[in-house]
Amino acid sequence: MGFFDFFKNMFKKQTCAFCGGECGVMSRTKIKGDEYICSTCDDMCSRFIRKGRFTKDELLGHMEYMKRCDRIYKEVIEPNDKSTINDILPHPTKVEGIHFFDDYGMFRICHASRDRKPEYPVELFRYDQVAGYEPYLEEREASEPGKPMEFRECGLKLTLVGGLDVPNEIRKGATGHPYITDPIKVPYAKSAYDKENAMHELERTVIHFDNIFGVHDDRTALFSFGMSKKEKRDLMGAVGFAKTAMEAVKVAKAGGEMSEEQIAQVQKNMDAINDAQTGGLSVYTRRADEAEAKIK
Repeated sequence: MGFFDFFKNMFKKQTCAFCGGECGVMSRTKIKGDEYICSTCDDMCSRFIRKGRFTKDELLGHMEYMKRCDRIYKEVIEPNDKSTINDILPHPTKVEGIHFFDDYGMFRICHASRDRKPEYPVELFRYDQVAGYEPYLEEREASEPGKPMEFRECGLKLTLVGGLDVPNEIRKGATGHPYITDPIKVPYAKSAYDKENAMHELERTVIHFDNIFGVHDDRTALFSFGMSKKEKRDLMGAVGFAKTAMEAVKVAKAGGEMSEEQIAQVQKNMDAINDAQTGGLSVYTRRADEAEAKIK
């Protein structure tokens, strides 16, 4: 292929592999198999995946995944959620933020402009898909010599399970995200004017994640002589293990048949064991599973 042919192919119009429409060089992304996705169909995908890594069939599956997330949010979560976008984005110029749904074991990444467009599917993340989270602060050289560094951006960096190369760093009870492997940056502010408010929101976000993952559950309140949250959870897990063993002996003596009441009790015991082993994360896993099960 000659030099002229190379640029001719680069700039010529292509057909979107999904909708069949024409897409110009500025409104398309090349995917595996020498095919293209237009910007409109691209909007039906996650903002956090690199479309060029996927084939057409893989992206079709991803679009179905996004539609399901959207249905879970709009049919299960939103009708029962009491918070609003203003709770998450209190400042009118804030860029993005995290919207938690503890009762459903999920969260979404809010986007100030995208959230106003109902045609875009709402993307949900499960708590048990999170491998790590940390605030970040980016600065740049001052425009004048001798001046301090200037604020550029601050936000939250999220790493999902699947984005870690070291299995030992993955917490118990975690599950991999089916599509996202790269770290996600959630910018809370991109101007110095919004920095103070954004840093406050970042602190709240990190504290909430800490509570979800039981970071400080081994602590007890000042002047408290009772057990910590972790100690109580571990005790319930040990009790659940003992009760499950006892139930197994009873069932064996009775001929191997379990009543519905016994099955329910064993499940309760197993939940307590899982809660102890995962630091409480399995509570949110069950809630997320229940929310997903409501969408067929």
